[in-house]
Amino acid sequence: MNPRDKARLLGLFFWLFTLLNVVLVVGIGIIYTAVVGVAVTAAPPNHGEAPPAALIVTIVAVAFFFVLIVTVLFSIPKIVAGIGLRKEKPWARTWAIIASIMSCMSFPIGTAIGVFGLIFLLSDEGKAYFASQQYGQLAGAAPMTPPPANSWQ
Repeated sequence: MNPRDKARLLGLFFWLFTLLNVVLVVGIGIIYTAVVGVAVTAAPPNHGEAPPAALIVTIVAVAFFFVLIVTVLFSIPKIVAGIGLRKEKPWARTWAIIASIMSCMSFPIGTAIGVFGLIFLLSDEGKAYFASQQYGQLAGAAPMTPPPANSWQ
């Protein structure tokens, strides 16, 4: 597997891992809110100083909404790194290093992706790939040539 394939694969891994995280948080949030809603409505009527049932369901829903927002914010570097790696942008290596470090905190899948990314990005092979003249020229695309002098006239 050549360095270009590794970079594109890492970008794809970042996207898939981000999608998995967001889907899991949304699914867990919906399930917990529904379970708490059913449990609270099935409870005996409120006597005394217990909070109302609607308040408990609202607190659980707001807590999971907050967790979803944090998950999306932590997913932004992974999405940006994936875009940069897949489109061979010059800033992609920096974002990919940040995303790899952040991914290492999510055991076990994120750790595997993060370690793979760090090994590739910080290796001599990865450094040479991102520093090469061919980096940024997608396969099959015509090489970019500068416009002729005084072409604005």
